[in-house]
Amino acid sequence: MKILYFTSSVEDYLGDSILHGLRLLYGKDCIDYPKCEILYKNCPEHMREQVRGNGFTLYSGLLEDIDIDRFNIETKIHNQYYDLIVISDIQRQYGWFLHFRPWLNAENTIILDGQDTHQPYPARGHWWRKPYYWFLPKAHNDFLYFKREWTPDTHFSIWMRILPIKFRNKLPKPVNLRTTAFSFPKEKIVTMLPTKIKEFATHIVDPEVAGHITGSFETYAFATEEEYYKDLQDSRFGITTIRAGWDCLRHYEIAANGTVICFKDLEDKPDTCAPHGLKDGYNCLSYKNYNHLLSKIKNLKTGEYEKIQLRSWRWAFENNSKNRAAQIIKEHQSTIQILKSNLNLALS
Repeated sequence: MKILYFTSSVEDYLGDSILHGLRLLYGKDCIDYPKCEILYKNCPEHMREQVRGNGFTLYSGLLEDIDIDRFNIETKIHNQYYDLIVISDIQRQYGWFLHFRPWLNAENTIILDGQDTHQPYPARGHWWRKPYYWFLPKAHNDFLYFKREWTPDTHFSIWMRILPIKFRNKLPKPVNLRTTAFSFPKEKIVTMLPTKIKEFATHIVDPEVAGHITGSFETYAFATEEEYYKDLQDSRFGITTIRAGWDCLRHYEIAANGTVICFKDLEDKPDTCAPHGLKDGYNCLSYKNYNHLLSKIKNLKTGEYEKIQLRSWRWAFENNSKNRAAQIIKEHQSTIQILKSNLNLALS
């Protein structure tokens, strides 16, 4: 299968991790356009230095610079050369979507939305504040739309915001809306559970907890990925919380390094919103405040930490980039098959 994968000129944890997974699945038949320079091993250092978070995990040279045919993209789209076209960040790539809309259809195109905002394209304030954008073609009517931050406030019509939430929750979900989440490179997951020598990782993003842990940092604490990962591997627990959105690469980094995720207010996360599959007391710990966290850690029974740690590690494997890409392809193919079956029934 030949896949044309539209990319953005900035780091995109959702789109770039899925691109990595698709490249593992389809090799050079997955064409990133424009070339996603910051994912490649030969990316110039001055470009990598501009990446948020020091480029850890995704931007440390995941892709080999293999021979990719990026020539004459427009003509190839017109001639239906690609089996699948992926708009990997509709909120930034709507120009590509609009330009090629006449040649896009449900069978050959999917839409990804990895933005932190729970409002999809084109329903967020960015679009509604300018009348120029009011009549933009919708992306969810005819295509599968994979949304990372899907909450009760995720609606494709601005008028939905007027309704009280108790009424909004009773309305049917948009038929083409699907869940998705960040993912992690499998090759960076530890191959065995590490020995622990301290209680908490140094980088603690919850200010309250950080204030109680001597030597902790609320901001980036390490100059290299190796140092950051080693600190996680040495620690029993890694602290994480909602940031701009519920999903965060840090959740996956903690689990991938054999450390138990401590997720503040996890039970408040909507079921449709990433990350998916985390369960308090099973593969992570959910806490309300510092004292609550200490109480939960203290009350762990003998052997219980090791069970949670193992399940957390397995969760990281389940959420590797190759699996995530395969899930999206499978969802698209299954949906198209259902549509074709329904059409055949209607015509019979």
